[in-house]
Amino acid sequence: MEESKQRILFVYRRKRFGRDCAADMDTGIGVDASDRISRLPDHVLHYILSYLPIGAVVRFSVLSKTWHRISTSFPVSDFSEDGLRLSKRREIQDWKNKFINFVQDSLLAQHHHNTRSRKFRLSMELDSYDPQITSRADHLLELAAKCGVSEFDLNFQNISHYFLPQALLSAEEITVLRLNGDYKLSLPHHAINWPSLRVLSLMNVCVDEAILQNLISGCPLIEKLAVVYCYGVKSIRISGCIKLKEVEVNEGDSVLERIEIHVPSLQTFCYTTGLVKSCFHIDMTGCRNLEVLKLKFYSITEEIGKIFQDLIAQFPALTVLALNSYATSVIRIKISNPQLEKLQLWSSALSKVTITSPSLHSFKHFIHGFPSAFSLDHSSLQKATISVHKGALYSYDFLQLREYLGNYNQIKRLTLRINFVGIRFIPEILNNISIPALPDIKHLKLKICPCTSASGSLASLRDYRDIVDGLLWVCHPETVLLVSGWNYENEFIQILCEKLMQGGENQHCCTSSHIKCWRHDLKDIQIEHLQQNAEAKAFTCGTLLESLPNLGRGEKIRFIFNW
Repeated sequence: MEESKQRILFVYRRKRFGRDCAADMDTGIGVDASDRISRLPDHVLHYILSYLPIGAVVRFSVLSKTWHRISTSFPVSDFSEDGLRLSKRREIQDWKNKFINFVQDSLLAQHHHNTRSRKFRLSMELDSYDPQITSRADHLLELAAKCGVSEFDLNFQNISHYFLPQALLSAEEITVLRLNGDYKLSLPHHAINWPSLRVLSLMNVCVDEAILQNLISGCPLIEKLAVVYCYGVKSIRISGCIKLKEVEVNEGDSVLERIEIHVPSLQTFCYTTGLVKSCFHIDMTGCRNLEVLKLKFYSITEEIGKIFQDLIAQFPALTVLALNSYATSVIRIKISNPQLEKLQLWSSALSKVTITSPSLHSFKHFIHGFPSAFSLDHSSLQKATISVHKGALYSYDFLQLREYLGNYNQIKRLTLRINFVGIRFIPEILNNISIPALPDIKHLKLKICPCTSASGSLASLRDYRDIVDGLLWVCHPETVLLVSGWNYENEFIQILCEKLMQGGENQHCCTSSHIKCWRHDLKDIQIEHLQQNAEAKAFTCGTLLESLPNLGRGEKIRFIFNW
């Protein structure tokens, strides 16, 4: 089988690059390769062809009648032009016609052999100056619909204006339609009839409100709607869709001013904008059963913050909430929802955060600065993920981290990710701080992510030493989980082991301070290498340092502390 695949690759290279180029390749295959492999059964050849790009299969289809039959009967559902670099217009037209012929013959052959696929993806460049190419592409859609295709994924490029063909607009069996392409979409003056459509996705398409409304009204049983990077739309109004469950809107660079959704069945709503909005109207009062709300703004103004607060109050069944913002002028936010189970916050300047959600059990917080006031009231939170993006971290930042983590009452599992440029932790600066290390964090999963500084350098070994001292000054976890792989991950594991080997009551590590460092609180340490079969291999600091160069990427090392 492997030899046959190599023979097909040899023939493909001869066809694409020329006889001499193929002969130079070290394949050990004679020029009669195509004759020998053509004797193989069709299903074996189909299996071998599955390893080739679709452009190669197209080229095989013109080698001979035998290869045309084998190639066109090959069950393909994804037809995509490969990246040919043709400069002459005639060459481009010849290739496009060959490609379209291949798609057409494949659809007919699959229909004849009853091997047709319900999915059809067509990705190609059309030509605004050659309507014949566009007309032939439309014919492929009509043929696919007649062949029983129900899921269409169409990506058309290099065309300024595109009319959806009537054959597609009246395809009653279509269930999924995805349109992608930098063109203005138009519809013929005919009613759209998609009684079976469940998913409608528009990406990078220019549409106005009227066309979008006609598309939505033509699919009364739609379940998912996505409008992503579509320009020309200033307002989106959705109502009457009794089965609609999910709506995604990513406005990109368009100027969307209003969203109105009145659909009681809606369960998920996702909205993203990359623009700075001073004013925006969103009305979802008819979506009382919403369960998932995800909002991403470039910047949150006071007006947007008020809209967000009002939205939360409208959804008593909300269980998942995500709010992301790269910049904000809002300094305080209050989230109160009795059913909320998962919460994600990403904001750079929130200083006061109040969360009252008794059902909350998962929380992700991405922060650039630690909030001065943070509270989790009446929460049953058991696990949290904290991602700190603060550049350089100094001694008082670790103090703020300790105060911030102190608000997580009885949390069992914490994932802490620290993205940093430099670390400087000097415990003597905090001599007058009498706050004890946090004992309530049981299991800490630590991810250390050094960033490149302005000088182009990554973290130093001193940075890693200061992270160890700073974090173990902040909290005394029962376990710390680290993952091996990248150089900086292994270097951090190395520094942690070396620090632990220096521990002990007899150490003179903090004689200049009246507050003892973490080493004096540590009684014992155990190390486990967690295997894929759920078994754990015991290590000492010394044996782990010896084995560290041989550990693969993604290996889990657990440190068990006895304080």
